[in-house]
Amino acid sequence: MSTTSLGTWWVLVTGASRGLGAAICEGLGPLLGPGSVLLGVARSKEGLDTTAAKVKALNSNIKVITEAVDLSTILKEDLEGILKASFDPGQSPPPTRAVIFHNAASLENLTYLKQMKDASKLTPYFHFNVSSVISLNAVFMDHVSHLCNGSITVVNISSLCAVEPMKSWGLYCSAKAARDMVFRVMAVEEPKIRVLNYAPGPLDNEMQVVARSLTEDEEVKSAFQSMKTDGKLLNCSQSVVKLLDVLQKDEYKSGDHVDYYD
Repeated sequence: MSTTSLGTWWVLVTGASRGLGAAICEGLGPLLGPGSVLLGVARSKEGLDTTAAKVKALNSNIKVITEAVDLSTILKEDLEGILKASFDPGQSPPPTRAVIFHNAASLENLTYLKQMKDASKLTPYFHFNVSSVISLNAVFMDHVSHLCNGSITVVNISSLCAVEPMKSWGLYCSAKAARDMVFRVMAVEEPKIRVLNYAPGPLDNEMQVVARSLTEDEEVKSAFQSMKTDGKLLNCSQSVVKLLDVLQKDEYKSGDHVDYYD
């Protein structure tokens, strides 16, 4: 990955309080040029404060903003207000690129599909992991498409689960597959916008802890446990290096699913 300044960017990262989201912020921090704005959102204010402090220590020439919000319940008007307050259309110099990283996601109900009989318990999961992503993306596009003097890039943090079925992970696989298709459609609808579905590989994070302990299917659970004991999990910062390299080289086809191991 080049250490050259990326220029003046407007960046929004969801799930920025920990794990891969925090690592994206910290990886981008030193590369952003003066006048850049990095907006991190998540539910945890404490985690966001920690991320912001690390980024500011890496680069004092950029503006770091955090918003502790619940993306599953926030209103469109509140999202618009946050973006308007964070990304000033009158700033000089204007941004050369606007980028959104759809990183926030959840891992729940790691049971077999035959047990999921109550639709009312499924709706909140898909609202947070799919519907709220579509809504936030539309609000972001509306805001920056009229303001950004340059390129717009949309990054969806995907997963191998978006393309490969995994027993007792029906909800997660379905949501990730849906998100991939949402952004593939966006790529053909908006040919001037760069769209990337990035699968970060098996990360050594809190989600992996949940996977190793709560996955119902014993074969799948054992596979996750083996990845940990065999040292096959990736540090989040490792995956971010690959992600930023993919973005800087800009050789991918818009809408493509790119894996860490590709």
